[in-house]
Amino acid sequence: MANRVRSLLAVFLFSALGLSAQNSFDALRYSSFQVGGTARSIGVGGALGALGADFSVLSTNPAGLGWYRKGEFVFSPTFYNARTSSTLTNAEDGLATEEARNNFNINALGVVVAGRPTSPNWSTFNFGIGINRLANFHQEFTYEGLSEGSIVLAHQQQANSLDGFSEFEAGVTIDAGGLYDDEPLPDGDGLYESDYEKAAPGTDIFRRQEFVSRGSINELVFSFAGNYKERILLGATIGVPFLRYEEDKTYREEDQGEGPDGDVPFFDDLEYNEELNTTGVGINLKVGLIYRAHQAVRLGLAVHTPTAFSLEDAFRTDMAYNYTLPDGEVVNGFAESPDGLFEYRLRTPWRVIGSGGFIINKMGFLSAELEYVNYGNSEFRYDGFIDAERNVNNSIANDFEPALNIRLGGELAYEIFRFRAGLGIQQSPFSNDDTINNTYSAGFGIREQNFFLDFAYRLRQNEELFIPYQATNSPEQLVTNKGSFNTFAFTLGFRF
Repeated sequence: MANRVRSLLAVFLFSALGLSAQNSFDALRYSSFQVGGTARSIGVGGALGALGADFSVLSTNPAGLGWYRKGEFVFSPTFYNARTSSTLTNAEDGLATEEARNNFNINALGVVVAGRPTSPNWSTFNFGIGINRLANFHQEFTYEGLSEGSIVLAHQQQANSLDGFSEFEAGVTIDAGGLYDDEPLPDGDGLYESDYEKAAPGTDIFRRQEFVSRGSINELVFSFAGNYKERILLGATIGVPFLRYEEDKTYREEDQGEGPDGDVPFFDDLEYNEELNTTGVGINLKVGLIYRAHQAVRLGLAVHTPTAFSLEDAFRTDMAYNYTLPDGEVVNGFAESPDGLFEYRLRTPWRVIGSGGFIINKMGFLSAELEYVNYGNSEFRYDGFIDAERNVNNSIANDFEPALNIRLGGELAYEIFRFRAGLGIQQSPFSNDDTINNTYSAGFGIREQNFFLDFAYRLRQNEELFIPYQATNSPEQLVTNKGSFNTFAFTLGFRF
């Protein structure tokens, strides 16, 4: 049924790139960091850049490492819960579906070694090594409803384009029987048709998709910092982030019409599965400064170079397409793609963080951070695929713009007890979007001479849009996801 003759070069290009393997949203995902660190840092909203003496600052402002007077070991296990409510906005019913996904992880693990230099001008020279979590990708959502259009139309458009088709999209649909060529040309290069487009264009059909993602970015840090005359602190971190992202998507369509032909003659149902596994490692440099303007006032500045990631995508798809012939014969078509593998590089944007802290005698502190990131400066590098590289980088530059992230926090001290609260305000990185997302946090701690215990809770809420496929000859399927991301952190630390 499927007569498939295309340019071998086009097949090679699309097979290698996998089309959807990288796009501007992937660049945003791998450039959006929210340092987990310790429960103390989470409790005050991550706003410790100017105050330091916490292991999390090794990934934000390493100059804060210079405040340590003793060595320290920290261990911070964390429970993460992601709840997502999803609605297919153009569906007839528009009902929301809720899903939740949990993850247990280690947000921070490391050691600080405090040193006393022989120079009279330097109070400390400290070294730190360990791991801080920068991002958590665990999420699950499901949407469903009746709406017009079909994913087969997207694959049909791709198959009939001058550029050829992808083995991972149109290719499996053709092999499963979802696309066919009734009247091939003499050279075998005709146009592919579909049951939906040919028999029932504009019909509403039932669709459902389940999306599951897993993974994280954990940064291995090697940090040094010194304290000059108790006035100026300088620090640097070599960061080595390890990235892992897994994505499984199961998309289904079903003709629920009555009668032998239903609403779409021949077509019964389909299931399209996508699997993506991205792994890689990067390197960056963070430098920081803290100036103690007054006994109670400290000002900080940190600059993070872009992270240079070397990444690898492993991906595959399959399609099951079931239909009934006019004579009543039921055909269960199925096809699998080859295993795709693609290596590439990603450079994330520069980051600049200004911070300030005010110490209230021995009663606690107030602190603030302002982070500037131009998300439109991320860049992919594809060896040998210049046009694809140019297209995706142009999309990044057009889709995103600079954003400011504000972090505010405070701590109240009473004897050995500490009470904390924090607020995060994040501007949307999308062009022409004035949306603001907030993060709320609170915490509690106990401080003894040689050990400490901290607890924290953080709530992050956002609203995102998801588009399962795009085709000019099919209405856009727009999904609204409202997410609630909860972090429960515990930190145990020992001083030596």
